[in-house]
Amino acid sequence: MSDNARVSTPSRARKRSRRRAAGALLAATALTLGLTTPAHATGNPLPSVDPAPAASSISVLVNKQRPLNPSQYYPSDLVNFRGTGYSLRREAATALNNLFNAAGAAGKPLTVVSAFRSYQTQVSTYNYYVSQHGEAYANTISARPGYSEHQTGLAVDVGNSYGSCVLDTCFGSTAEGRWVAQNAWRFGFVVRYPNGYTGTTGYAYEPWHLRYVGGDVASDMRARGIHTLEQYFAGNPARSATVKSGGDILAVDGSGALRLYRGSNGNLSAVGVVGGGWSGFREGHLVDWTGDGVYDIVAVTKDGRLLLYRGVAGGGFARGQEIGHGWSGMTLTTGRLRAGQSAGILAYNGAGDLYYYANTRGGAPSPGQRIGGGWKGAALTLTDFNGDGKTDLLARMSTGAMRLYGGTGAVSFTSAVVVGSGWQGFTSIFADYGFAGPGSRGVMARKTDGSLLYYGIRNGQWLAPRTVGWGWGSLNIFR
Repeated sequence: MSDNARVSTPSRARKRSRRRAAGALLAATALTLGLTTPAHATGNPLPSVDPAPAASSISVLVNKQRPLNPSQYYPSDLVNFRGTGYSLRREAATALNNLFNAAGAAGKPLTVVSAFRSYQTQVSTYNYYVSQHGEAYANTISARPGYSEHQTGLAVDVGNSYGSCVLDTCFGSTAEGRWVAQNAWRFGFVVRYPNGYTGTTGYAYEPWHLRYVGGDVASDMRARGIHTLEQYFAGNPARSATVKSGGDILAVDGSGALRLYRGSNGNLSAVGVVGGGWSGFREGHLVDWTGDGVYDIVAVTKDGRLLLYRGVAGGGFARGQEIGHGWSGMTLTTGRLRAGQSAGILAYNGAGDLYYYANTRGGAPSPGQRIGGGWKGAALTLTDFNGDGKTDLLARMSTGAMRLYGGTGAVSFTSAVVVGSGWQGFTSIFADYGFAGPGSRGVMARKTDGSLLYYGIRNGQWLAPRTVGWGWGSLNIFR
């Protein structure tokens, strides 16, 4: 196919009842490469994403300001959890079963105290607390009907098997409570109302209340150090920008037109032409170079000039600004060194010497600092492969082997581990964030036949690949 790539379109009473009033008030060997660590923007550079509006979404945000829609939503896939009489949505129940098995194996057996509650049940629960304590206080210990996480079928209250500190803040200090706090994310759960965030969530500390959000979001929240769903789903500052997330792709066709492909919920759709006159560029990279939460383009012309096109929050890109020259013989990628730092450039020259060019002001990068040799011919992709919040380096070697150099969060990587083979048949490999849903990470890879494949990543493991498009062979993908 010529310039227009095709894309694949596959089918596809709140636990505060019975809570106590007191609770309501309240290593591998490092491989040092040098003084700087090469890194890609580990996934989406945006600080947050928009919450899912549908009550049936696994990542729905419901709180005092955001009721369920519809307000009397009733999940269609509820199952009885382990014969306890407590119900959860099927996916959440499966994940909780795995969590309980792991807790038991660790000597920290758990039990369910409360799970799904219908709208009608919440009416009774809320009214009871209003009658006992008054509306103002009731609002601090019970959700209004239609505003309860328990109604989603994704929330569960847990306790220890010996009945100590049931629905009490002291559960957080028990061995079981500490285990839950440390390991819930591994099974797709978060402690929904953590200590010290009452002003954010609207509710006091509840170490027993777990909310299922799925493995991607739970892992991403942990990796980013985000403690509440309110902070995670604070809203995308680039919602009106041309590139809205790390799941989107820009590519230049044979006429020099810059084409946008929107990636979300596991689907890739062609949006159309968003610019012209891009034939003179050897490569381009999508990255939040200026640190304002909007994707910019850093591109290299065929004569080796480095240009920055600032993304505009309202859409489009500003006029190109030259921020460097002499890049003709360099193979480069862009990305954030670590959380809290601006994205820089990682590049190796014709001899295979790897350099890092820091970005301190959102303009021209600093002079390069050599950090290693022997990289000639490698295709570099930098992402958080392990899901620990640290930038990892994936290096596709000429043999087709995919090597992983784990990030340490400092100036080094762990020793290489082979995490795949047979990758020599790909002409472009680049990190992706958010394509399969909120918090998801993966790699897009273009084969020599022009097909585009998506490889999801979760906690250091590849997910099964699938083809998401065809006819990409002639396109210059900005990665």
